[in-house]
Amino acid sequence: MTKKSHGPAFVRRQIPLTDCPSCAGKGLIKGVFHQLDCIGCHASGLVRAETLEPLPVDELIVQLGMLVRQGGRPAILPPGSPTSMAELYQQTNSRGPGGSSFKGD
Repeated sequence: MTKKSHGPAFVRRQIPLTDCPSCAGKGLIKGVFHQLDCIGCHASGLVRAETLEPLPVDELIVQLGMLVRQGGRPAILPPGSPTSMAELYQQTNSRGPGGSSFKGD
């Protein structure tokens, strides 16, 4: 026997997402002279994993927020980048002449 429900769910569930097949997850399609927003995924690069259909924009915002909070993809920083100023300072500085390490002291 299936459970009956009336109205919207009380808790939002995360929808499994995958890269858009038309733009390869970039959100942009190359035009002749410029780049266009992908209409297959509303320029987000993500679609439903089961049906490959784009999410409505209001649902897409909620799902992207859940994905960022979960840690599925980095929000801004690329992988391997320093997360604090101390880590940034400890990296080698190869901007000196000949690629030397110049600290400015």
